[in-house]
Formats: sequence, C-alpha cells, structure tokens
Amino acid sequence: MEGLSPMEIALLLMIIGMGTVFVILILIINLSKLLIVTVNKVAPEEAPAAKRSAAPAAAPVPANIEAAIKEAIKQVAPGAMVTKISK
Repeated sequence: MEGLSPMEIALLLMIIGMGTVFVILILIINLSKLLIVTVNKVAPEEAPAAKRSAAPAAAPVPANIEAAIKEAIKQVAPGAMVTKISK
C-alpha cells in the first residue's frame, strides 16, 4: 500500500467495508430463515381456539356518564348528535 494515494486508500477501505457489511447481512438473512424453518418444524403453530357461540352482552352505560358524554360532545361539536354509547 506504499504506492497508493490517500484517495485510493479511502476507496479501498470503503469497498472492503461495504463488502463486509453486505456479507454479514446475507449471513443474517439466511440464518434467520434457517431459524424460522427449524422453529416451525420443532414447534408447529397451534390450531386457533374455537370461536365462542355468542358474545357477551355489553353492559349498559350509567345514565350520569351518558349525560356527561353527551354534554361534552355538545361543547366540542355543537352540530354533532350522539346515537349510541357503548363500552
């Protein structure tokens, strides 16, 4: 490296550095794919749980809370109309 100018040294270091990063990223991608395949073979995904037949009914909102919500909406957006309030 005695006959190289500083610009040539910088270019060489950049190429070596970018090549190293490229090789490491390729290794990471391939190792992560291998890990995914291995985990899927060792511990396969469980079947989803059966759906419940009926959803529980929503609890009614207390009257004082409903009134407070309606009043707050009137103050923020006077033209808005509340049609339904649920938890």
